Amino acid sequence: MEIIKKLREDPDLSDLLCDACDIEVLPEFETPQDEFGRLSYNLSGKTFAKAASGSEYILLEDGSIGFWGSEGECGRIADNLKEFFEFAINCPYWQDYLEEAEYQDRESLETFAKEVYAELVENEADLSGFDLPKAQKKLAACLGIEKKADVVDLLMRFYHSTTREPRFIATYTEENGSARSGTGSLFDR
Repeated sequence: MEIIKKLREDPDLSDLLCDACDIEVLPEFETPQDEFGRLSYNLSGKTFAKAASGSEYILLEDGSIGFWGSEGECGRIADNLKEFFEFAINCPYWQDYLEEAEYQDRESLETFAKEVYAELVENEADLSGFDLPKAQKKLAACLGIEKKADVVDLLMRFYHSTTREPRFIATYTEENGSARSGTGSLFDR
């Protein structure tokens, strides 16, 4: 909670997190999206941050972090707040890392992670002149998080979080009463 408090008290740092990672920490906790009463979750929680798309990061009842995506994806992303921010800062735009086949061995994952990161850095520099590595270093230093050169262990921890039981699952109920639920794994998209 200290990291959230620090981000809420420092608008410049919060803006940098939003620019570097597309995570906007909310001024206070909110009730998670419910799509006008049609969306429910198997675990309760409080939304503490959003992405520009409207997707939400939810502090779940067990202290883990859930993600509800504006496209309907839903799952756990980290086992606690510190791990969430460590993952988000070291693997910005983490959805680009959602290729489950790459998680089968460390060597493939390391190569894949480096390719994704290089492309992110290049795109940010080309589109807006934004220095992503510099922003990550500043965020890590200000929030007491280690900026890692090798993110394989972070990605494996993320993989474990999103696939462990109980999964964080959203269920959408149609007007006719029929319901559909996701799998609770962010890799199933």
